[in-house]
Amino acid sequence: MDVMRETRISTKDVRSLVWDGERLVDWASGGQTYLMTGETIPRRVYYSYSFDAAIASPSGEYAVIYTRFGTKGVILRRGEVIREINRSFYHANAYEYPVTMLRLGSGREVLVHCPEEYCRLEIEDLESGERLTKGAKRKPSDFFHSRLAASPDGLHLISAGWLWHPVDEVRVYDVSAALDDPSELDGKGYEIDAWAEESSATFDGEGRIIVALNGIELQGAEAEASESSELRVFDLKRASDPVVIPNSGRLGTVMAVGHHHLLSLWDHPKLIDVGTGELIRSWPAIQTGKQVSSIMISTPKVPPAVLDVMGRRFAVADDTGITVLEFEY
Repeated sequence: MDVMRETRISTKDVRSLVWDGERLVDWASGGQTYLMTGETIPRRVYYSYSFDAAIASPSGEYAVIYTRFGTKGVILRRGEVIREINRSFYHANAYEYPVTMLRLGSGREVLVHCPEEYCRLEIEDLESGERLTKGAKRKPSDFFHSRLAASPDGLHLISAGWLWHPVDEVRVYDVSAALDDPSELDGKGYEIDAWAEESSATFDGEGRIIVALNGIELQGAEAEASESSELRVFDLKRASDPVVIPNSGRLGTVMAVGHHHLLSLWDHPKLIDVGTGELIRSWPAIQTGKQVSSIMISTPKVPPAVLDVMGRRFAVADDTGITVLEFEY
């Protein structure tokens, strides 16, 4: 697996990045757009609020801008404000805003977030806000949803959040089942075994889930507790029987690159062999921060970045520009 192309775009003051076809857009800065040729298309508007993150819908028609450690978000349609969204203030300054978008089998694009309680996921129509998960008796478990991500086919949802004391846990949900019975979102979903002091998760292009765990407590029959790191690869048809790759080390945020590789963003990008945990290549000159959890109250600021599993590409900003890595197919 080689880098097909590495691109550098000179700019400054980037606040967020999303892909829009072959272009990058900073919606949190009002829609400033960057072409791979290095050309910049100026922003359309200035938001008099501290938005510092953005995501795009699968079609690129919609975007959400939000404050990563605040309570406010705004839904945009091609840069026009559609409506505002909010989340609970409870520990909002400590962990990432839970929000993502996905496309249902019908083609309808929807919003997934926690508009009322930190522990209660809801699925809504993007424009109207119509609640698609209403009507059921809901008793959500005490879990802080965060780092939401949808599978490329829109069938499954990851929540890589946390619970007291605190400890990270990764949960996976069936979207169709949740629309039929919203209480499906109130428990652990597929009951995958994925918790540790630090975690990250990604879908690959074939629907598998790759989870990076660090700080797992292991108990031997006659030994004291120890800690370790692992990659766990889950096929949801056999969710209780993951493939485990031990001693993977601290990987931070991860993105699947094809079926056999993983991009780690701890400190700088590193390409990892999923089957062995072996380091294939690294880019130490590209700084990507030290995020290891949704909880970031004591973590230095992480630079704006965007991951694209299906496009096998990654972009990150620094003080003087944006670096794009695109991997061969």
